[in-house]
Amino acid sequence: MIDLHAHILPGIDDGSPDLDTSLKMAEIAASEGIKKMVATPHFIPKEKEQEREKVLEKVRELNCVLKEKGIDLEVYPGEEVFLSPEIPELLDEGKIITLFDGGKYLLVELPMMSIPPYALNIIHSIHLRGVTVILAHPERNREIAADVKRLRDFIRLGVLVQVNSLSLLGVFGSTCKKVAEKIVREGMAHIIATDCHTARSRSPRMKKALSMLDGRTGHILTVENPALIMEGKKIEVPKEGYKARPIGLVRKLAMFFRV
Repeated sequence: MIDLHAHILPGIDDGSPDLDTSLKMAEIAASEGIKKMVATPHFIPKEKEQEREKVLEKVRELNCVLKEKGIDLEVYPGEEVFLSPEIPELLDEGKIITLFDGGKYLLVELPMMSIPPYALNIIHSIHLRGVTVILAHPERNREIAADVKRLRDFIRLGVLVQVNSLSLLGVFGSTCKKVAEKIVREGMAHIIATDCHTARSRSPRMKKALSMLDGRTGHILTVENPALIMEGKKIEVPKEGYKARPIGLVRKLAMFFRV
């Protein structure tokens, strides 16, 4: 699997505080079947603008230690960029790191409480620059949680949707879990990633979340689509989306008692 959203770099944002924690996170990721992970420290225009070279250097340093320790995980550069009007200009200036630093896909985070009125216009401007926006964990946005159909406006614009595996596991509460399940159930999710921050409650767990999904769809959302993103290729999304349905209690029991 490829995890496109992880705060594994030590001491750079609100994720891993130190190298020991990063190594524990890497060990957990490897045990979950994650082979490649994109480090996506927060980039907040005018508030916390990560320096490109600092991020790239930290990625190189972490990969060296992972190799020395024999941990089967490779880390790549990226950023989780807070949605703001400055993003197109920052992209033009080369100050923002796209996923895999490939110039094709950008992980963008909405404010938790609202959808800014300029959101679709800014995303359109980003797309005009040949960069596709991947919307990070929209299930955690209050307006989308109140009306999941709001996501359709983004998807119609060509946005890809990334749901957190930890949301599906209920780490962020029952409401977030229900919204994440609905997004996946209605075929609006294109990627599942961990958004891991720690080696504890927000560790890079993927297996249990995938057990809730149809196997084929889980593979698309964690292997096939992330691989296309890594290669900078276009993702062809079916018109009806990916019809993955979280496994409910009745289905679980049916599977358990199946002869």
